[in-house]
Amino acid sequence: MLGRIFGMLLGLALGGVAYAILNPGGLEGRIPPIPLGAFESLRFYVAMAAAGLGAIIFIAALLPKGPGGPSGGGGKKRRKGGPPVTIDFNDPAPMTAHDHGSTHAHHAAEVVAEAPAVAEVASEPEVHAGAPPGAPGAFAEARRELHEHTRAERWSEAADNVRRLSSLAGDEHERRLAAQDAGDFARAQGLTDQAADAYDEALTYARQIGEPAGLADALTNIGDVAYEEQRLDAAVDAYEEALALRRAFAEAQPADVAAKRALSLALERLADAREDRGHRMRALDLYRESLDISGSLAAADPVAYGEDLAVTRRRLAELEAKVAV
Repeated sequence: MLGRIFGMLLGLALGGVAYAILNPGGLEGRIPPIPLGAFESLRFYVAMAAAGLGAIIFIAALLPKGPGGPSGGGGKKRRKGGPPVTIDFNDPAPMTAHDHGSTHAHHAAEVVAEAPAVAEVASEPEVHAGAPPGAPGAFAEARRELHEHTRAERWSEAADNVRRLSSLAGDEHERRLAAQDAGDFARAQGLTDQAADAYDEALTYARQIGEPAGLADALTNIGDVAYEEQRLDAAVDAYEEALALRRAFAEAQPADVAAKRALSLALERLADAREDRGHRMRALDLYRESLDISGSLAAADPVAYGEDLAVTRRRLAELEAKVAV
């Protein structure tokens, strides 16, 4: 959001410079002339170049980003300094298998696909040949279509499905899923306020129905949005509660590999937020705990979890170097 505002201001500033170059002493003499020296004979072209660049920057700041991080995809870890991950809208796995590829700006390394804005497209609902609204299975079919459209990058059709989900939801579990998907989609479009509202709604449903998996997912999403907006206290609070749930899942199912990896990711989310708050020693402890988990997973399956272990080691080494300074 701050980047968008900065880009818009920069674009407007360049437009103002172009006006000042073309109209020295303009606005009743309140604008001082801008000397161009050797380029005085090219004053018009310099002004047009400044105006064009300003327009490009301003328009670029207004364009929404393509899909960002999901609440429930099967992506890789993202780490500090890494790019955001692609959104996947996979069906949520059982309570411990939810992969948190959508951490704040920290976990490394999937490329974001640029997509056109979809917030106001598809004004007329698409006609579906599947189950009619209210029919058994209509909600599941709409979610399946949403996933298919997203994977195929058919953004307007995906937006239509997002809008339909809430009306098709038949119980609070389905309403939670609809809110989660709406939050993911809004966040992918850079609409963080709408995403936060949708994730809060998902959290409310998860608490009402006592659904631990959905509660952990919603808390993580809320923490991610808070972290991206640099509301670190709110992010830490959400991550702490999500981590407690992940610990409980892993302890209840010690043989569940997905539960262990979800715990590792929860530890690192909280560690990153605590590091940014200046709690480096606490962050170190969290990363060391995650390293033990990543190490055991990689020992059992180097192909699937070797990269996780390498990234965890790198982040831990970075933190240790900062503490040693």
